[in-house]
Amino acid sequence: MDYGFYYSKSTYDEDEEYLVGKAVEVIHDPYDLHYMYESLIIFYNNYLDYQSDAADKLVMVCRLDIEFYYCFLDAWRARYRNDRLPIDPLSFRTLWRFYESRELLYEAIDICYAAIEYEIRDYTQGGYLERLARIEKRLEDHLKNS
Repeated sequence: MDYGFYYSKSTYDEDEEYLVGKAVEVIHDPYDLHYMYESLIIFYNNYLDYQSDAADKLVMVCRLDIEFYYCFLDAWRARYRNDRLPIDPLSFRTLWRFYESRELLYEAIDICYAAIEYEIRDYTQGGYLERLARIEKRLEDHLKNS
């Protein structure tokens, strides 16, 4: 199905270079860097079906954002001085979906545990705890049947 988007190698390279350059500009500001990572996540996610290296880069950027998420939280708290944290960061949601869709269940479980540790809320009723239980059940069933 064509939605009017045109993905090309030249656009990919130019856009990637621009976004990475912007991320480098804000590398010392965890708040802005987190949102640049989210821009890169959206970018690579859009190219998953069109660029062979997009999946590896998507995973790398998501993992970087997750690894340094505590720095973003500190910057968020300093900027807004309240306990209301952002809901459902893109890196966690994108990466567990990516792993689960590729049957990389151990990796999806790791991301759920990280989200739970950070007390991340999402837009579902059960959140990451319910998601974790579902993926663990799926893994258990898979191991029983193999």
